[in-house]
Amino acid sequence: MTSVQTRSASISVSPPEAASRPLLDLISRFQNRLEDGDRPGHKLISAGLAPLEHERAALEERRQHLLASLAPPTLDEARAKMVKIVASLLGAFPTYGADREDARITVGLIVRALDDVPVWAVQKAAGLYLKNLQKTRWNPERAPTAPQIRAEAKLVMLDVEVELHRLEQVLSAETVDSETTEEQRKAAVAHWNQIKTEMGRSNVIAERTAEEIERERQEMRRANEAVEQRDAWERACAGLPPVRSPFEPHSFPVA
Repeated sequence: MTSVQTRSASISVSPPEAASRPLLDLISRFQNRLEDGDRPGHKLISAGLAPLEHERAALEERRQHLLASLAPPTLDEARAKMVKIVASLLGAFPTYGADREDARITVGLIVRALDDVPVWAVQKAAGLYLKNLQKTRWNPERAPTAPQIRAEAKLVMLDVEVELHRLEQVLSAETVDSETTEEQRKAAVAHWNQIKTEMGRSNVIAERTAEEIERERQEMRRANEAVEQRDAWERACAGLPPVRSPFEPHSFPVA
């Protein structure tokens, strides 16, 4: 696994480096071993299944790298780049007779509204607006407003925040000593053999381990949750109501 160099949080104006496949596999492996604790967000992991020292170091290094990439601009150099990005974006759209002073004030106000957003996210959001590929609702006859630019930049950051959340779950999980007894192991094997018999599938599928199947199921659940989270955010940014769950009770008019 290659090491990821952590940027300084105060000067980072670039998006985080993409995680390598071995690193993503490492995160997934330990996420699959987590169990729910006694309160929301509380995760547990058995001592024998917890990350080893070098694995935890790799995960922590990745976490610090992502945190650094999400840091807002704090140096004059980074702020100056933010001003250029916003000014260039606004300059690409009609200003309806705004003079130089008005434009300067507008840019300053938008930059102030983005003072807690990393420069790279604003730059990518600006590029999406210029190509009309943004997901935030917007009237292309006018320049994007501060809330619109901010909403699009937050959408750009979502993938990074999702990966960071997965890392936080693994690294903050409480380690517990829960050794499996011989009786529990035999019961688990018998239960799995019964499931394989009931499934009646081909040998190729039946030979997969219970851990592999459970990992696939959890990956599918996490993928669905990520899609639902993104859809909910996009609908909120577009001013649309949340999608109603198909499991909610429906009332029907009485004839």
